[in-house]
Amino acid sequence: MANTSSLSRRVSPPVLSIILAVLLFLAVNLFAGVKLEGPRLDLTDQALFTLSDSTKAVLASIDEPVTIRVYKTSRFIDAVPGLATHAAQVSELLSTFQQVSGGKVHVETIDVAPFSPEEDDALAHGLHGFNLNAQGERGYFGLVGTNTVDTVETIDFLDPARAAFLQYDLTRIVYRLVHPDEPQVAVIDGLSMFGAAAEGRQPWAILDVLAQDYSIKQVAQNATSIPPNTSVVLIAHPTQMSPAMQYAVDQYVLGGGTALVFVDPDAEASPPNMQNPNMPQNPASDLPALLGAWGVKVDPTKVVGDRKMALQTVGVSGNTRVVANYVPWLRVDGDAFSKDDPVTARLEVMRMSSAGAIETLPGATTKVTPLIQTTTDSMLIDQQLILGHPNPNQLLDDFKPSGQRQVLAARITGPAKTAFPDGPPKDADKPADPDAPPPPAPTGPQLKTGNVNVILVSDSDMLADTHIVDEQGHPISSNGDFVLNAVDDLAGGKALIGLRGGGLANRPFTTIEAMQQKAENTYRSTEQQLTQQLQDAQQKLAQLQDPNAPDGSDPASASRTQDTINDYNAKIVSLRRQLRDVQLALRSEIDQLETRIRVIDIALMPVLVILAALALALWRRYRLARYMAGLKTATKAG
Repeated sequence: MANTSSLSRRVSPPVLSIILAVLLFLAVNLFAGVKLEGPRLDLTDQALFTLSDSTKAVLASIDEPVTIRVYKTSRFIDAVPGLATHAAQVSELLSTFQQVSGGKVHVETIDVAPFSPEEDDALAHGLHGFNLNAQGERGYFGLVGTNTVDTVETIDFLDPARAAFLQYDLTRIVYRLVHPDEPQVAVIDGLSMFGAAAEGRQPWAILDVLAQDYSIKQVAQNATSIPPNTSVVLIAHPTQMSPAMQYAVDQYVLGGGTALVFVDPDAEASPPNMQNPNMPQNPASDLPALLGAWGVKVDPTKVVGDRKMALQTVGVSGNTRVVANYVPWLRVDGDAFSKDDPVTARLEVMRMSSAGAIETLPGATTKVTPLIQTTTDSMLIDQQLILGHPNPNQLLDDFKPSGQRQVLAARITGPAKTAFPDGPPKDADKPADPDAPPPPAPTGPQLKTGNVNVILVSDSDMLADTHIVDEQGHPISSNGDFVLNAVDDLAGGKALIGLRGGGLANRPFTTIEAMQQKAENTYRSTEQQLTQQLQDAQQKLAQLQDPNAPDGSDPASASRTQDTINDYNAKIVSLRRQLRDVQLALRSEIDQLETRIRVIDIALMPVLVILAALALALWRRYRLARYMAGLKTATKAG
């Protein structure tokens, strides 16, 4: 008893509480690690590691079991912190797949040692290995999925850079194993997306994106029919589509087929003009007959500009390089996407360049539903002006907002009439190539009406590699997700739509952007005036210093000329100083805000945590003091 009393005197109640709390914390963690199977708290903004409804639906649709084998070199992965963390996430997510599917997803982990049969198996499935040392040992971290009919799907390397897309990648593997038949997309290409080996141009990344889930069939613009077994027709920048091909599309859509169409008033990504490489060979594309029959139009002479959605670019003003917002290049995010349509509901950020405006025609019988729109701070700009690569600041100065939202992408559904009321165009039944076999015979009379299902986009540049992936092939926007979602929706395979679009960091600093816009509006006119005065002064100085300019032989005249030169030099120095002051003013408010944010992140938050801890300690001491005082009072009363 004396020992216990002595221990109580040596260990104060607050210290004893801390010791008990630590012991309780360790006990709970030990119990969780032994008894609980992988409980996780997903704190990511988009719940990247919580099973989505789409993933659950795919797992619930499994009839025959599928096997997922993860090939990894453990000693290599464990030695790299980033890989180790990602490997744990892969393991946890696959374990969840196995549990939710009731065991129909069977997961195996294979440790691949160098020069082992497991390595031979990994290489046979095309998994990528990485050199571990100079002796030729290689490490692996890939995945192979199989089903009962010997379909094989692989991820050659589980890249940590795609951690945000992990659930989508794994769900797609399972979906492809459950649905091994590849639907077909017929691509009518006016952008040379398939590349040209003779000119050293590679196929575009968007074709690789589509090929992950679809069979791709290239169709010439002057063909006469849609290939059989086509699920969706994708038309990209149709600059030279023959009447016969337009008729084939018309009949295909009226007959229940679906189409994803990209037209463009300024296709910057199309092949360059041979005479002028700075200009596209075929800048504008339009399908007035087909679009008109579907109840819409896109003016190929007008380009959409938007000040709030404008991307920043570098332009030239005289001899000065300027950084400004270029209104025809748009960052599409937030409210620009329709949140009511599965194609765009989860998209984060897209890029569009020199797009057109989709208008609904009076008397249209179809339903036109916007999928992507601009803000009201937008206007239509003459296409010829944009083709001339104007100064971005000049476009901003001349900008006059329409107050209306322009539609950049739309879903078109419902009853429509044929674009060819007088029957098939002449020679529509003849092949474009005289040596080609004749087209298949028509299966019936011309369709005059039907219910159409089309998604129309007024920009084809969004399909270009620069808008979709970086140099390493990683996604930089939701452009590829939009195309895949649209094709999935039109083809009827909507299982993965609910997963695409997440994972891209899109956290625009709206306060900073608003301040930047306000500063630019305040200082731009002053900056331009000073720039013009500086250019005038430099031009006048160059004239005065021209050795061939007549300055007279009068010494007094030469002296006056030199004084003028000195004055202009002084004026140029002054103007440059003023211009620098104005340009610094453009950044001053933003720099101050950034400094405050850094102070909050680096200093304020830790201080708040410390203050909270002190407040908690004081509160607990107060409670303890009250308890001890009450206990002492009760003892005396007893």
